[in-house]
Amino acid sequence: MRTGRDGKGQIPYLDGLRAYSILNVLLAHSVEYLKRVSAVPWLATPAAKPFLLLFANGLLGVRVFFVLSGFLITNLLLEELNKTGTISIAGFYGRRIARIFPAAYCYIGVLAALVSLHLMDMHWQPFVAAGTYTWNYTSLGRTASAGMLGHFWSLALEEQFYLIWPTLLLFMGPQWAKKIAAGSIVLLPFVRVASYFLVPASRMEIYMMFHTGADQIMWGALAAFAYRDGALDRINSIRNKRLIPWLCLFLVFVVCPIVESWFRGGIIVTSPSIQGFSIVILIFWLLSGRNGAARSVLGSRPAI
Repeated sequence: MRTGRDGKGQIPYLDGLRAYSILNVLLAHSVEYLKRVSAVPWLATPAAKPFLLLFANGLLGVRVFFVLSGFLITNLLLEELNKTGTISIAGFYGRRIARIFPAAYCYIGVLAALVSLHLMDMHWQPFVAAGTYTWNYTSLGRTASAGMLGHFWSLALEEQFYLIWPTLLLFMGPQWAKKIAAGSIVLLPFVRVASYFLVPASRMEIYMMFHTGADQIMWGALAAFAYRDGALDRINSIRNKRLIPWLCLFLVFVVCPIVESWFRGGIIVTSPSIQGFSIVILIFWLLSGRNGAARSVLGSRPAI
């Protein structure tokens, strides 16, 4: 994750924020396993809830990663468009393939080898869903043995974004792309509500599918346009700017759980929007300054 206030260099805060997102996902899966085997009874007690909410919140971790991805990718595409007047689609996909495919297919290959050696039990369907990045739209991965490949739903959603966004930005132009990003952020929560009530069988996949969950990445894409339109100046003009991270924490860790307790589908329908907005505001706040405890922690060597 490399970008800068001028599009160059490295911003440690964002690397640290990415590290936080990865930590949440890793701990969420670890805690799920530890609970299942009853290895750490404390994790099932009320005292563990604050820790789990802050550091083992898997969906929050994925959404932080989505927003950062949309923000940084769109920034890079806009920079290329401004400098050259075009976007090299082949170059973009070449970089994405080199970055994602080796690790992803190596992982799939190792699991396939373990299955062929009868060291692991897994059906062929999850391998197809993972290898074609269609996990979020097919039933192939929904088998009892698919757990080791379950995280490919997020890769599928991100790859579908990569498949559409650069071409759309190139041929429709930045202004229309910005409108589409803003429109998706406004409309997709309503699409999720409609899907929740009209297609109950797909409720658990609502935030995974592109047509109902793309706004999790589009928040970052829209943030890239705002960043280039002077959003940091507006953030810096806020008198009580130091309250911004506290507002973000309040929205994510207080408002979201309250909404989810009131509305059974809140975690699926409303949380992507509340968390997406909060993550964008936090990113702008991080980019708007250099000092402070949060920036020090996120920019520290262990985090980056």
